[in-house]
Amino acid sequence: MLKVAKISVSCIALVLCVYSLFNQNELLLIVMQLFVGSLLSLVGVEAILSKQKLSGYLLFGSAAFLLVVNGVKFMI
Repeated sequence: MLKVAKISVSCIALVLCVYSLFNQNELLLIVMQLFVGSLLSLVGVEAILSKQKLSGYLLFGSAAFLLVVNGVKFMI
């Protein structure tokens, strides 16, 4: 059940990201990127805890990259 919830939340986040790109809504895009970054970090930590080290580190690293890029973009 938890896997279905993660997949559905990920699909909703993807649809909202595409919607915000087409409508040029910057605030919605930033919120969705932060949401996707936190979702990726949560899934990465869960993968690390379940002994899937490589995929966990990749997910956690991509979330950190996404969040750092948003932070730098916000400061500029």
